[in-house]
Amino acid sequence: MIITKNTIMKPNKIDRNGLLHTTYNQARECVTTNPERARDLFDFIIYQIANRRYEDDIQVDEELEGVRVGVWLERAWYGLENNNLLL
Repeated sequence: MIITKNTIMKPNKIDRNGLLHTTYNQARECVTTNPERARDLFDFIIYQIANRRYEDDIQVDEELEGVRVGVWLERAWYGLENNNLLL
């Protein structure tokens, strides 16, 4: 069990309706139809993770919504890079 300042998370419990999952799915859908929105959503994921790491002292190997923080960061960065959304 991972205990942080504001939450208690059980390993391997994936919350597919959480903010990060929902935002990531929306970003993937917007890549072809609305690239500017997709860029904003990928950036929002990076911001949310940075904020949680700062506020709650979460490390890269800990989990948010059942997924390691490092994986979330990779997903967001690869989403930006692979779809030519970097500014």
